[in-house]
Amino acid sequence: MFDQLARQDQLLVVLIACILILSGFVLLFSAAAINLRIKNMRTAARWGALEETWEPVLMEYLYGEEIAEALWAIVPTDVELYFVEFVLRYRRRLSGDETIKIEALAQPYLPKVARRMRRRGAERRARAIQTLGELGLQDYAEAVAKYLDDRSPLVAMSAARALADPELPGYTNAILSRMHRFTNWRSSFLSAMLAGIGTDAAPDLRAKYEDETASPGVRAIAAGALGQLNDFKSAAIAAKILEGKPDRDLAAESLRLLGRVGRAEDVELVRRLIQSEDAVVRGASAGALGKLGSSADSEILRETASSDPSHWVAITAARGLRELGGVKALRELATSSHARAPLALQVLAEVGS
Repeated sequence: MFDQLARQDQLLVVLIACILILSGFVLLFSAAAINLRIKNMRTAARWGALEETWEPVLMEYLYGEEIAEALWAIVPTDVELYFVEFVLRYRRRLSGDETIKIEALAQPYLPKVARRMRRRGAERRARAIQTLGELGLQDYAEAVAKYLDDRSPLVAMSAARALADPELPGYTNAILSRMHRFTNWRSSFLSAMLAGIGTDAAPDLRAKYEDETASPGVRAIAAGALGQLNDFKSAAIAAKILEGKPDRDLAAESLRLLGRVGRAEDVELVRRLIQSEDAVVRGASAGALGKLGSSADSEILRETASSDPSHWVAITAARGLRELGGVKALRELATSSHARAPLALQVLAEVGS
């Protein structure tokens, strides 16, 4: 009995010790959290005070007679990177001559930003690249281009986005040659990024689109960019690709491209592909035919809108029919007892017909 009580006392002591240790950890973490909170509040207060000092001088620099040196003189050395962030926020809200003045204001601090590209954390490297892309890419383009091969996809994408600049069309091929790294990103985003380089990128985009050794996904991205650029020279490439047996996404993007830049001789090819077994290809064909076809194609689109087993293909065909002036046929379908009557009504309502 006494042995049992002794063991219970020992367990109680151990339990109390554990509780005391855990309580100590809780107090320690609470103190650390409070200390961090106080530190953050002091930092925020300091930054707020600095911005209140900088802002009137910045406004005078942008719209008055003040010179950049007056603002540089009131930027403490230990907050130069924060000053760059402050300037960057204004850069995103301004346009025209003001952006040129803002970029000039950031120049003395960009070497410090560039050094951050060598940091261990991927987020910091990506942030540094983004900042250089917005404030000083002309001087740092070569340095940024090296990060297209960074081990982090986030950093590599940041470099690609920075270099996809209309003032730096010479980097189009460098971006395209790494595009396979980004195929998990939304293709429409990648196409828009490449199209943002401008028409100077079109020859490189055409070459990649036509390159049979490139992956179908990358070729489809190039086709999407060419479509956004309304590149009429790519119509022949699209037709050649569609005459073969392309991958589904490449075929669909090629059809969308033809819908923008196709020629009269491409219409028959588009008509043929609206009979494809693949719903994605049929839908893209219907959309292209609505833009490229004539009133003679209205019957094909009406039949597709009425009977295609895919709702998406049917509504694309109905929109194509509307674009070809087939409003009367859509009204007849909308007022009938056909199962696709609500679909026709929806397409009519989209333009208030």
